[in-house]
Amino acid sequence: MSAKSAFFIALAAAVLMLLPLLAERRRQKNPFAAKNPKLPYLRRPLMTPTETDVYAALLEALPDYMVFAQVQASRVLEVPKSRETYYWFNFVSRLSYDFVVCRADSTPIAVIEVDDCSHERAERQEADNRKNKATEAAGVAVVRWRVGETPPQQEIAKLIRRIDRRAAK
Repeated sequence: MSAKSAFFIALAAAVLMLLPLLAERRRQKNPFAAKNPKLPYLRRPLMTPTETDVYAALLEALPDYMVFAQVQASRVLEVPKSRETYYWFNFVSRLSYDFVVCRADSTPIAVIEVDDCSHERAERQEADNRKNKATEAAGVAVVRWRVGETPPQQEIAKLIRRIDRRAAK
C-alpha cells in the first residue's frame, strides 16, 4: 500500500470517528433547550414604508372586504391530494403575496403585488410568472402596481368590485 493510499484511509477513518461526536455535540448545543436561551432574533416591520402606504389605501378603499398583508401563497392556493401534490406544492410553497383581498367570508378574490425595480430582473420575472399562473389557475385575480403608481381609492374599489363580480360567475 502506498503512503498516499494509507493517508487517505487514515483520513477517512478519522472522519468516520469524528462524525458521531460532531452530531452529538450539535444535539447538545440546541439553544432552545436552555432555560433562558440567548437567541439572535430581532423584530422587524412586516411591511416596507411603500407597502404600508398601499395597505392604508386598500383599507380605506375596500371597507367591505378583508385585506391581508404578506400572505404565503400556500395559504391561498391548495393542491388537491394526489401522487403529485408535493411536486405542485413546491412550485409555490416559498412564494408570498404583498396583499390578499378577500370577501367577508375570507374567500380570496384578488392578490395585489407592488413591484419595485427588482421585478425587472429575469429571475424575479420567472418567479412572478409562476406566481401569476398558479394564482390565476386557482381563480384568484392578480393585480400588479409599480411602486408609486397605486391608483386612487375610487379606482381601487371599482377594480375590486369588478373582479368580485367576475369571480362570482
